Amino acid sequence: MIFDYYQENSGYVSIWAGHFENNDQLDSYLSTVYQREDETDEEFSKELERLFLSQNQNRACEVELKELYDEFYNQFEYDFGFTFDEDFCEAVFYELTFTKLDQLLQNDFSYSEQFKGRFISKVGNDLSQPYNAIILLFGVNYDGQNLTVNHDTYHIDFLGTIYFDDERG
Repeated sequence: MIFDYYQENSGYVSIWAGHFENNDQLDSYLSTVYQREDETDEEFSKELERLFLSQNQNRACEVELKELYDEFYNQFEYDFGFTFDEDFCEAVFYELTFTKLDQLLQNDFSYSEQFKGRFISKVGNDLSQPYNAIILLFGVNYDGQNLTVNHDTYHIDFLGTIYFDDERG
């Protein structure tokens, strides 16, 4: 089952780390793709066929995602099996790769002073491999049903979720 997590999970942030070729690839991965006006339904359906992987056919959310994606899709949502509001996503691509979480979280993300130290304490500062991108989804309490996604030229790992008080601002 897929959820629009934001409404019921205000105060949570879920965090992923990835390795991408460049910033455009990260942006493309996180962006929703809409059927173009000059694109036929058949052409768009072929794009969706590439999206819906045979190894995912038994996922609980697969049917719902297929119903949802009739005129648009989002690769990140599909890979991890949930929906999110792009307004509550923050992501950074770095030219360098890092093996420490505090290096990936070096930017001033929204509310980062309220969760950064606690999150690093919770999951540890040492990363399992080098990463050059970090993705934060606010209002998402991701359950970790899918921890890792590998594509030909990029890789993403779910690191965890933490609660913070988003009312203190």
